Amino acid sequence: MYICLFFIELTRKEMKLPLTTPRVDLPKAMTAVLEVLKDRPSMSISGISKATGIDRRTVGKAVDLILKVQKSLVAQKMEKEKVGKAWVISLRMRTSNLLESAKEKIKR
Repeated sequence: MYICLFFIELTRKEMKLPLTTPRVDLPKAMTAVLEVLKDRPSMSISGISKATGIDRRTVGKAVDLILKVQKSLVAQKMEKEKVGKAWVISLRMRTSNLLESAKEKIKR
């Protein structure tokens, strides 16, 4: 068992196998996904992966994160305000969501 693992590790070092796709961090993957979808608004995860050259699993994670952010920003509004030397970041409910939730409560 140990000899087999040693041989595999030795073979990797000797061959210096390149990664099939370079590592890309999530913010860069998100940007690449959005850029590709500007040209073609409807693509599969595999299609986006081929178009960007990013691993399919990373593309899937980026898409999931984009959807979560989108869902959050539909209901809430992020604001940035300078107070003295500091910046204050706040999340507030959007007015349209307040009206919709009020209508739902009235119907009940």
